[in-house]
Amino acid sequence: MQSGVDIVKVSRFEKDAQNEKFLKKYFTSSEVEYLLTKLNKTETLAGLFAAKEAVLKALGLGIGRGIDLIDINILHDIFGAPFVEITPKINFYLMQKNCCNIALSISHDDEYAIAFCVIN
Repeated sequence: MQSGVDIVKVSRFEKDAQNEKFLKKYFTSSEVEYLLTKLNKTETLAGLFAAKEAVLKALGLGIGRGIDLIDINILHDIFGAPFVEITPKINFYLMQKNCCNIALSISHDDEYAIAFCVIN
């Protein structure tokens, strides 16, 4: 079992929530669609970004070391709980760690967003 955590300052993403170039570089179309349904877009964006970083850390990778942030798709179940789509690229790195499951939690308040990821 391995874990990763990331925390970001929400205000860092205030301009990015409206920046199409930024969104296309780091977020999948389904993540952008999800973002558009939210009233607190900046907090949601910060949480998604932290989640992607936490996943990379749990996999033992950094940005640009095999998986880019755009390669990680954070989805939500019918209750709103986040989960990571297991794509062939992510599955490759899970298998390298002898893992097959990813658990993810995201939280935010006015100033910070945090995400915690566990793979096993």
